[in-house]
Amino acid sequence: MIPWCLNKSLPFRVVIVFICFLVFLAASSCFAIESKTFDGRIDFLHKDLTFCLDLKARGRLEISGNIEGESYNLKLAIRHLKFGKSDLLTDFYTSGIILKKPDGKVEAIKGKAWTQASLLNLKPWKEFSADYELENGRLTINALSWADFDLKGYIEKSPPAGEAGKTDHKNDNPFFNVQADLFLTIKEMPLKDLAGLLGVNPEEIKLSGVISGKARIKGPWGSLKIEAKLSAHDGTVLQVNFKSASLELEGIWPILRFVHSQINDAGAVAYELKGKFNVEKLSEFNSADHQVTVYSANEAMRFQEWVIKRKLGRGEEMLEAAYPLKNSQALKMRIKNEEEILGWEKTVKF
Repeated sequence: MIPWCLNKSLPFRVVIVFICFLVFLAASSCFAIESKTFDGRIDFLHKDLTFCLDLKARGRLEISGNIEGESYNLKLAIRHLKFGKSDLLTDFYTSGIILKKPDGKVEAIKGKAWTQASLLNLKPWKEFSADYELENGRLTINALSWADFDLKGYIEKSPPAGEAGKTDHKNDNPFFNVQADLFLTIKEMPLKDLAGLLGVNPEEIKLSGVISGKARIKGPWGSLKIEAKLSAHDGTVLQVNFKSASLELEGIWPILRFVHSQINDAGAVAYELKGKFNVEKLSEFNSADHQVTVYSANEAMRFQEWVIKRKLGRGEEMLEAAYPLKNSQALKMRIKNEEEILGWEKTVKF
């Protein structure tokens, strides 16, 4: 084995930096790197490497790879990676070619990435695939799909600190001194799957339904701005059935706030959501980082199974309380001025 030496095998060092960048980028999104165990081996003679990042109770990352000619192959084994209340196991692979200039210097790296044998919370999970290239300090994601996510964009090295008109970065860590511009698309994704990726146990909140939408993630790594527009339909949240929901969110990761967000439940009650929440602590519903308020958006409210509506018309005010029965029937009580009516109603659809 030959010790690390900066003037040994430039292409191999480029690939080493690339895979380390990806690993530390992924790990940092879930937890801090400090107080973790790291060990490895780099053999410049045979152009291969192996190393391990032990995250203690948070899981383990095992990396191995090699270069043959202008091609490289790398494997990342993710073992019980914990985030929130979720647990991920998968084998991540990436391979590609190293393009060189006439003088022998590295011009670009182009490759593909994919996963095998993926388990989320010990259940089979849809596999990951991506097509990317690395050139002039920019990682360009030409195509990336995972579950019902599609992602495109780039991640690149941030401009030098103190440069005129640029962001002054206090963090000098080369792994995190980057900025991104990414476009995320969600296509009819089950809410249970999205909850699992966010570290939330869907069984605890009795979650169902599907969600679609788009989001843009842009800015320096320590101050990523997120803008998202999402819609969901035909689902359940905490035993509340809803027909549709529209969510417009924005903020600086991990804090997002509701801009224009509304949920329409199955009983014609509309709720408006205001406030903010911490994405990293979604599994902790009682966290002080969540400050969400629910308002009535259509003069109606729900009390257990009763739907209570306030109606105005011709200078009069009426309060109606409806209790759904079986077979499209409902028991309704109306209070109008000093009058009170108790009735039974059946809805027939043509």
